[in-house]
Amino acid sequence: MGWSNKEVRDAIIQEAEYGRYVPPLFRFQKQEEFAALLCGLAPQKLSRAFRCTSGSEAVEFAIKCARASTRKSDIVSIDGVYHGHTYGAAAVGEACGRNSAMAPCPSGFLKLPLPHPLRGPNEDEVIEKFEDLVESNSAIAAFLSEPVWTNAGAIVPSPSFYPAIERICRARNILFIMDEVATGFGHCGALFASELWGLRPDILCLGKGMSGGYGTIAATLVTESIFRKSRSIPSYSTFGWVPLDLAAARANIEIMVRDTLWEHARDVGAYFLKRLRASFSANKRVGDIRGIGLVIGIELVKNKKNNVPDTIKAFLVRRACEKQGMLLETIDGTLFMTPPLIFTRKHVDEAVAILSKILK
Repeated sequence: MGWSNKEVRDAIIQEAEYGRYVPPLFRFQKQEEFAALLCGLAPQKLSRAFRCTSGSEAVEFAIKCARASTRKSDIVSIDGVYHGHTYGAAAVGEACGRNSAMAPCPSGFLKLPLPHPLRGPNEDEVIEKFEDLVESNSAIAAFLSEPVWTNAGAIVPSPSFYPAIERICRARNILFIMDEVATGFGHCGALFASELWGLRPDILCLGKGMSGGYGTIAATLVTESIFRKSRSIPSYSTFGWVPLDLAAARANIEIMVRDTLWEHARDVGAYFLKRLRASFSANKRVGDIRGIGLVIGIELVKNKKNNVPDTIKAFLVRRACEKQGMLLETIDGTLFMTPPLIFTRKHVDEAVAILSKILK
């Protein structure tokens, strides 16, 4: 919503006047209504919501539910993708592997290589590796990944990649889990990025976009069958869906749905990509410009022959952009941009002008 949105602010202030806290051992009507709202918006058959406080916790619940409902141990994911900082989320993602100080990492996590547009492998090779893995391992409970690999550098899989992965999962009774903590609620040009390719996740992880930064809130959505088989999992969350956060998230989502802001993100994002490609594709330091909706990446390379990411150059560009009033992130050699859903074409033109000045 951008910062200081009046409707969200008013909802927070109104709830703050009650000054209430509801311990999780009690039922609270507004929590139940919000769970119904989430499940009503989510892809089909997701009918139950676990209360969480962060994306990391949402991924943890997904892992627990996958193991509890299948009685199998192994989780397959894509290497180099970030899923959170707690031990399970770090192990299914890249955070634990990169930081030896966290070792030993939990067991039962298997990785497929990331299909990278500049450095490979290609998607067919990754799908083949997954087929080989499920043929040789009967302990696989689930496949878990982001529909768009955000913190790996805004990498967008082709329309055929995830449908192929999901078909393999269905054929082998392996759960298909989508981590939409970063991609959910409009940023990729659809309410949920899973919808872009008609995917039907058994478990859905939600976070950041639920409140847009106005509250500390997340959720794990599951099917009724998975919920029933996972009821023994401890789910007491002291600060899960406290009324203040709930008010912020509900207002945020209601505005988003009312104004179909994912359509705005899709249109402005397409314009952003078009402007960036027209301006920088010929730049000898730019290896790739990619994205979908308002998830955008510009990968800087040392040269276009070997496409080695230029991490230092990306850092220097980021610092220079900050001095010009433009805030972005860097992921290795990629300039990573996820502006708010209210971003306009005017903002795009300003961003391209700043980048043009710096990248020269």
